[in-house]
This record gives sequence, structure tokens and C-alpha cells, in this order.
Amino acid sequence: MGALDVVDRAEDLGFSSPRLARIRPFFEDHYVRKGLLPGLITLVARRGRVASVECFGSRDVATGAPVELDTIFRLYSMTKPIVSVALMTLYEQGLFQLDDPVSRVIPEFAGLRVWDDGTPLGYRTTFPEREMNIRDLLTHTSGLTYGFMGRHPLSPRWWRSCPSCRSCSRRDRGGATASPPTCAAT
Repeated sequence: MGALDVVDRAEDLGFSSPRLARIRPFFEDHYVRKGLLPGLITLVARRGRVASVECFGSRDVATGAPVELDTIFRLYSMTKPIVSVALMTLYEQGLFQLDDPVSRVIPEFAGLRVWDDGTPLGYRTTFPEREMNIRDLLTHTSGLTYGFMGRHPLSPRWWRSCPSCRSCSRRDRGGATASPPTCAAT
């Protein structure tokens, strides 16, 4: 792959060059050097024009071969980032606020009860301390769980009783098991 055509001045696209310069040290210090990611590519663009692109770290840990623009990465679980970008596009259009309750757009979430205590055969639920909001979904703090984890006492009951999940595989099922966070920082 050839070099990407990067603009000479990021400011021409509405970006700050000094702020873009913070991207590489952040990822190198917090991810590559700590061993959380062997290497990565960052790219910032607007309206099809590239303001910044950088490759760093290794594409092959054993050989130390560097990441290059044509490095192929295996990506998992892309639904979350794609849906998050779509939601933020709608947010930018003013169609919702991050603190709007989820039930505003998915009425089935109104009056949701969450796990309190017990076993799959005899358990107690309660209303959450506050209603789940869109921010909770985007930050994965909604209290929803993945059924494939199978670590919650209600997982087996959920798999048997979820009407919308009867046709899906066990690994695709989940349920509300906890309240969203209530601290002021979230």
C-alpha cells in the first residue's frame, strides 16, 4: 500500500496539530509499552481528507516487525463501535441527549427490574436506583450482561424464558442483572 495523502496543516480540516501530536505518545505509553496492544495504526480524517496517520508498535511480536499502513489486523466485536458512531451521529443532529432514558427510544425498557438476590428458581428483583440512560449503553455501564458468560445465577432462566431469544443461540442471550452506576462521575 502506498502512502496516504495527509494534509500539510491539520488546521485546514479543523483539527489542532498540537492536540493530534498527543495521540502517538498516549497510545505508546498506555497501550504498547504496557503490553496491552502490540501495535496499532491511528488515523484521523474529516470529509475524506486525512489529517493524521501514524503506525507504531509491532505487527509480529516474535520478530518485532513494525506495524505498517498495510498491516492486517484481526478485529472482533465491531458492533459496539459501529453502533456507537451511528448513535453519536444522531446525537450531533440533536435527536437525543446522552442522559435520555433508554426507554424513550426502546419502550420495553420502561419499568425494568434488576436482580437483587436469590437463585434461578427463587429470586428477588428490584427497581434500579435510576433508569438506564443512553450514556450507560455507550460506556457499558448499563448493568446488562452477556448470556454467553453464564456467570450470573439468572443466566439459565434467561436462556429458557426470553421470548425474543428462543431462536438465537445460547451465546447471544443476555439480561439485565445490575443497576446502572449512580455516582455523580458517570
